[in-house]
Order: sequence, then structure tokens, then C-alpha cells
Amino acid sequence: MAKKYLYGLLICLTICLAALPTVFSANENVCSYDPKVYQGLKLAQLSQALENTGIIGRIHGAAPESQMFVLAVREPNNFFSSREFSLLANNSATLNQFKTLNRHDRVCIQGNIIPNRSPQQHIAVDSIQVVEKWSQSKGFAPYKRKTDFPEELRKQTSLIGKVHAIGAEGKILVVEYQDGVIPIYVTSTKYSQNLYRGDIIELSYQIQIRPQQPIHLKLDTTQPEPIKVLDAIASWHNQENTLTGKLVKFPKSPQLKFDIYAMEVDTQGIKRYFTLVNFESNSEFQKIRHKLAKIWDDNASTAVSGRNMLINPEVTIQAQGITNIISPKQANPQILLNSAEEVRQ
Repeated sequence: MAKKYLYGLLICLTICLAALPTVFSANENVCSYDPKVYQGLKLAQLSQALENTGIIGRIHGAAPESQMFVLAVREPNNFFSSREFSLLANNSATLNQFKTLNRHDRVCIQGNIIPNRSPQQHIAVDSIQVVEKWSQSKGFAPYKRKTDFPEELRKQTSLIGKVHAIGAEGKILVVEYQDGVIPIYVTSTKYSQNLYRGDIIELSYQIQIRPQQPIHLKLDTTQPEPIKVLDAIASWHNQENTLTGKLVKFPKSPQLKFDIYAMEVDTQGIKRYFTLVNFESNSEFQKIRHKLAKIWDDNASTAVSGRNMLINPEVTIQAQGITNIISPKQANPQILLNSAEEVRQ
């Protein structure tokens, strides 16, 4: 009898050992990066990888309090070509992992693309692995949002905010309201197709029943003017301006080769961030950055975390130059400076 059991045990061990190479072989390519998968950012290729080896990208936005997470996937050797996916956790374990994510974290996710009426693609995430953790700037605590979306938005039917993202000829619309970001479901693009990122708008909305988290708003097309542009950022283009505002720093990151400085400018009660640049002369641009870096370093003790940058509320600067807005998707308007002398504290 003992020999019989021993023989059976040997058979089981043989089967397990034979299966191990297959298991390791199947997993060895999970979360590996194959540039061919990302070439052209074709949805079919990304979807297939997502359901098998996983896809790798960086967290573009993370708002744990509203369960809003966005993944940016970029085309190899083309920084300006990217796709952004809204992420939804398929299980509680993944949701708990989401809550530990920060902007710029490099992650690998597995799951599937959810059929969706919106052109904004959503991924149901089965698993997420942090490939590279992005560290918060040393000495700065993570930013904590102040807006309580559900309560505030349910008490009103319109809001004044700033366009955070616009795409797919107006079908994709995301709006910044106070210090938060809200997706807007658009059924008629005639109201949104000409918007620019950075436009200040008054928007009439209805709250969608689903999904409840993060809260989604639907453009209220029963109103005669569901989107009213209060200040079009494109109208600022190529204008000579002298602006005053708080000093802002966008630290070096996977998206930025070096620290970029900007100023927070209040327009009709809405904050815009104008980056301070010079594209004509590398040496002049370096002098501008050095001057701003010195102002920043001399007052570092009063700097605090912002939503996606650092800001010093105790330091006000003035800049004189030409405002530059060349694309509806431009992240921030720019002030083109001739020299460092055009920035003053």
C-alpha cells in the first residue's frame, strides 16, 4: 500500500514539475514592454495586450476621493501622441491599490476595454502593478482637494469652470470646477466643438444616474445656451500683456525635461496658469529659468503643493510678454518673454 501511495505521489510531482515551465513561460511576458504594441496606439492592439500581457503607461490623473483615475499611454518616440483611458476597478483589491496611486506613477494594468457610448475609452481593471513609483517633491505633502463634488453639484444646475480637456471634436469634454475635475457627457457637439482647453465657461448640466462614482454630468441641451464662453483663451493669442500672479513651479517629471516656472493668474475668479518661456534663444530661456529658480529657492519655506504643481502663495511676480495659445489642447497658455528682465518680483 505504501508503495502505491509513493508511486502516486511521484506521478503528481512529475505532473507539477512538467507544468511549472508552462506557468513561468506564460507569466514571463506579463508587464513586459513591446514597442510594437504601442505603435500607432491602435485600439485593437492595445486591447489585445490589455487582456494578455498587460499595457504599460503612466497615471495622468489620480483623485482617490472621487474614484477618478486616468492612464496615459504614449506612442514610442513620439511624446505628443498619446491615448488616455479612464480606469475602473473590477474588484475591491484593485480599488484599494488605486487609492495608493499618484500622478506620474508608471504602471502595468490588465483588464478589458468596456463598451461605452462615450469616445472616452474606459478600462475595467483586473490587476495593476506599479512598475515605477513617482516620488512627491521632497518636503511637500500630497495635495488634498477641498471641493465636495456630490453635495455642491446636486444643489445647483449650472457651474462656472474652466475647460480641462477637449477632444474628439467636442465629444470629450472635461471641466475643472474649483479644485476638481469633472467629465461631461456630450450628446451634441455643436455646443462644445470650438472650445479650447483653458476657456472659462458657464455650463448647464444634469447629473447622470450612472456611474455614481466618479460623478458624471450631462450637458443640459434643454437650455438655450448650455455652454456660454465667458472668456475664450484663444482671444489672448499674440496679445501683449503684463500679468501679475503667484509664482508656480512644475517640477521636472517624465513629461518635463527640467523645472518649468509659471504664474497663477486670476481671471473672473478662475485660476489660469501661464508658463514663462522663450523659444527663440536657449541661453535666454536658461537665464529666465535661473532667475525664477532663485526667487523660488529664496522663498522655498512658504511654498506648498498644488493640484498638479507647486505654488508659493506668498510670492507675487509680474511678467510682460506676448501670450501664446496655438492649440485647443494646449495644456497651459504661455507668456513669451524676450529676456529675464521682463520678469519682476
